Amino acid sequence: MLILALMLVAAPPDVSKAYRIETPKVLKVKKGEAATARVEVVPRSDAHVSPDAPISLTVSAGPAVTLPKQKLGRAEAHETAAKGVQFDVPFSASARDELKGTLSFFICTEKLCEKQKREIALAVEVE
Repeated sequence: MLILALMLVAAPPDVSKAYRIETPKVLKVKKGEAATARVEVVPRSDAHVSPDAPISLTVSAGPAVTLPKQKLGRAEAHETAAKGVQFDVPFSASARDELKGTLSFFICTEKLCEKQKREIALAVEVE
């Protein structure tokens, strides 16, 4: 019983609740025109995205979506006023499809920094 109690006390805090990922649910674009999908990590007031650790967003899409760049990194990440980070993913679409991505970053609190990996999916509708 004492060992279980020590294990519970020693467990690190769950930092996955220290932030949220914001994306539009549906991206409405004009056929063939350049568009941008915004993906933002919004930390709680007591957390931040590490400005020094690696960060990346790898994106993919179906055949109707053209992605000029499939991997975005620190150079394409923009820091936000809330100590988060935002990616603007360029794309164009010829028909309805889906944009998917894997976001990898480090979220930090006063006590620790922990790597996070999140999957995103955005519907693309063509007007």
